[in-house]
Amino acid sequence: MTTTITTVTKPVEENSPLLPADIELTYLAEGAANIIYRLQSPTAPSSGPFSSTVLSTRLIRLRKALPSAQPNKATFNYISHTAFPLFPSSLLVSTELVRVPRAVLERENARLLSLEALGARSKKRHGLYLETMEEYAFLVADMSARTGREVLVEFKPKWVVQSPSAPQDARRCRTCALRLKKDGGRGFCPLDLASGEAARIRRAVDYLLPQKPPKGFELRELTWELEKTKLEEKVVDFLMNSELMPTLAGLQTRLDPQGPLGEMKKGFLDAMTVRDLTVFLRVDMDAPSGGVECGIGDLDMKSKENGKEAYWRDTERGLVEGGFYELDSS
Repeated sequence: MTTTITTVTKPVEENSPLLPADIELTYLAEGAANIIYRLQSPTAPSSGPFSSTVLSTRLIRLRKALPSAQPNKATFNYISHTAFPLFPSSLLVSTELVRVPRAVLERENARLLSLEALGARSKKRHGLYLETMEEYAFLVADMSARTGREVLVEFKPKWVVQSPSAPQDARRCRTCALRLKKDGGRGFCPLDLASGEAARIRRAVDYLLPQKPPKGFELRELTWELEKTKLEEKVVDFLMNSELMPTLAGLQTRLDPQGPLGEMKKGFLDAMTVRDLTVFLRVDMDAPSGGVECGIGDLDMKSKENGKEAYWRDTERGLVEGGFYELDSS
């Protein structure tokens, strides 16, 4: 299915407004390669690319200074021309490219140092800061809960079909085999998520839901467990009936028929993008039926450079030769 992406009907530079230098950013979360901030400006206009309405419904994603990271302009071109057209537009998180002043990045790096000194930044993230030579950033739709009766469920579906490189007699999926090899911990099975079977989907969803009420959530039932049961039913129903999981499974099957031990043509790299995306489900607990809004994000392009090809092959070879696919999954 092809989706028209209006944000790239002109050259990227012409469509990329400059973030105001006095914009206020609030640290929200971070991953290995990017940091997410909320935006605010006391002088925001009533209209335009950085109006008060836009700022209140968007987040900004800034890139860290990783040697293996692609510049945001190149990433955005990949997302717009290759990744987004793979999906129905209804499943995608709105993403725009904006230019960011270097002074903003330098200011936020200083604030990251302050967060570290205060113990407010995870220790495993210390020492890696924003790339001050990066000219662009992503402005993305904010999928956070907007009211006290909404819940955000965020997860990476991973390999929702078995790796084509797996042994024919595999008892574990690729994600579960890798988890076993790493630490043997527990987690959801992506094959359950894509099974189309209510019981298996429910088993996976149980790992994805928050174990305690999210901050700001308003309890209407006596306990969170009762609310969580209602939340589970809504998420399971969505995954059973939406096009999300069939789309992910179909793409992974079509794009990579050989797996990490195959030729690794371009389709393989696109499949790895699909295997590493993030799903955001914003659930309205008071909606009489449905009430689940879906957004797919983190559709960053993958590259075989900087040792990634060897890493993917070695990881798969280790799972196969180590027998981790065949071990009983009970």
